Amino acid sequence: MEKLIQAQKDLNTLPHTISKNQFYKICHISKRHAKYLLDSGLVKCVDSGKKTCKYKIETKEVWGYLIDREINPDKYRAPEGYYCGNGGRQKRKHRRAPAFAPVVIFHFTDQERAELLAVWTSSAEQYPDLMNTSEVCELTGYTTQTIQRWCRRKTITSFIIQGKLLIPKATLIEYLASNEAASIIRKSSKHLELLYQFIHNK
Repeated sequence: MEKLIQAQKDLNTLPHTISKNQFYKICHISKRHAKYLLDSGLVKCVDSGKKTCKYKIETKEVWGYLIDREINPDKYRAPEGYYCGNGGRQKRKHRRAPAFAPVVIFHFTDQERAELLAVWTSSAEQYPDLMNTSEVCELTGYTTQTIQRWCRRKTITSFIIQGKLLIPKATLIEYLASNEAASIIRKSSKHLELLYQFIHNK
C-alpha cells in the first residue's frame, strides 16, 4: 500500500532484534534522538552496557513506535535543551522528522475496502441509524466544521429534520471505507489510528 506498509515489510525482513544504527535509519531520525528514545524508555530495548552494540531493540517495538509517533508526535519530542552543546548553547535546531511524510495517503483494493467497511461498521455499532453531528465527530475524530463541509459538498448524505442535521450511519461508514476517505490529506488521529490498526491486523 503506502509507506507504512513498506516499513512493515522492511521490518519483517530483519532479525528479531536490531541495533541502534538500524533503528535510527529505519525511523529516519538522528543518532542522538535514537539514543534519547532508547535511554528514556520511550522505545523499549535491552542495554548491554557495552560501548559498542550497546542496544538491542525488538523489531515489534520499532513498529509500535512508528505507529504511535504518527498519532502522538509530541510524546516523542526530546525535552527543551536536550540537544544543547557546551556552555548551554544549542548547536543546532533539532527538527523532529516524522516516520513518513506528514500527508499519509492510503489506497485499498476492493477486498480490503469490504474488510474496512466491516471494521467501521463494528466501530459504529453503538450509534443510531441516523447520527447527529456530535456523534459523527465522536466516531471519526473530525471537527463539526469538517462534518458540515462534507454535508454541504454532498460528500456524505445528510438531512435536516426538525432543525437538526442528521446523517445516515450506513452512508457515513460507506464513505469512511472508501478510497476517497483514505485519501483525506489531514486525517484525524482517530481515523489514522483505525487505519493503522486495520493494516497491522491484516
